[in-house]
Amino acid sequence: MGGIEIRKSILSFAFLSFGWYVVASLHLVNPMFLPTPFETLKEGARLIAEKKIFIDLIYSFRRIFYGVSLALIMGIPVGLGLGYYEKVYRYLECILDFFRSIPPILTFPLAMLIFGTGEESRIAVIFFGCVSIVILNSAVGVGNSPKLRVNAAKIMGAKWYQIFSRVVIFDALPQIFVGIRVSLSMGVIIGIVTEMLVGDKYGLGSRVVNAQIAYDTPGLFFTIIIVGLIGLTINKLLISLENRVIHWKKVM
Repeated sequence: MGGIEIRKSILSFAFLSFGWYVVASLHLVNPMFLPTPFETLKEGARLIAEKKIFIDLIYSFRRIFYGVSLALIMGIPVGLGLGYYEKVYRYLECILDFFRSIPPILTFPLAMLIFGTGEESRIAVIFFGCVSIVILNSAVGVGNSPKLRVNAAKIMGAKWYQIFSRVVIFDALPQIFVGIRVSLSMGVIIGIVTEMLVGDKYGLGSRVVNAQIAYDTPGLFFTIIIVGLIGLTINKLLISLENRVIHWKKVM
């Protein structure tokens, strides 16, 4: 099954690349705005040979990793606790929805006032954008836990912590993984945008802005492709990990 999916993905990208080549070669779009795939790959090869793109990748990955990791470390336990204690969750649900409704980028100016224009402000915005997603998905996962299994565990004399660790958490895992996947995608978006808003020396967002200023469209397209491949790879890896960890989901 995995091999079939890989072949389908390769075929999809091949069709996309062919369509791109036809449009660019026939000059249906101004070449200044749409380079050919070969020009883009040539510029990409130069960036790889000069190792510039790797430096940008490291800086962007580090910011995203720290921000999302902090969101997961805080968000999963809080979400599990809120989901388990429904009365508390009902009181706080409105507040969580309020913060989730605020576009994370709007908090970037505030983060810069508090933390300055360095790494901390970008990490703080990524954390803010991801933590509410993780909390809500973890809480919903606990809420979806079948009451029958919880009640059966109580009848058998299980303590609350045994019910929580051996029943509730396992029932919540599928929804927790959804929260992780969504938060990682959000983290990539926020991280790149914050690099674009306030220029930094390194980062994929900064490279996009610099390429736009220099009218380096092949470099711009190559960077955009790299960001898309990062998001796709992260999502596929998490789906694979989810299928391994929650192996019982296939037989439910």
